Amino acid sequence: MENNKNNNSTLDEILEEDIAAKRKKKSKGCLVRFLLIVTLLVLFFFGFLYVTQYLADLEAEARVRAIQTINANPALDLPAAEEPTQAVEEAVPTATPDIELERTATIAAQLTSVADFQATGSTVE
Repeated sequence: MENNKNNNSTLDEILEEDIAAKRKKKSKGCLVRFLLIVTLLVLFFFGFLYVTQYLADLEAEARVRAIQTINANPALDLPAAEEPTQAVEEAVPTATPDIELERTATIAAQLTSVADFQATGSTVE
């Protein structure tokens, strides 16, 4: 009987140590969860900044290329904004123009005007 009591007390001590070890693990688990969440938030934030910067770079490149396209052919007159009907009638050449060049110039002008509009609306100083 005495041997049985010793075994039971030893078993109880082992179980108490296991329970105490589990409690210590839970407190470490909370800290690990917190660090994991903070790490994920930081990664998300820097990822957002990276994507935003990438899109801003693409927009800047599009603006530069649009300006280069407009400046590439000085003979091509785009209609003035003040007198659209007269300028369009005067700008029609007698020879067949290059359709792709006109389309590129039109798209470049549209991109430039959109980029200028976005630049004026988003500047906060």
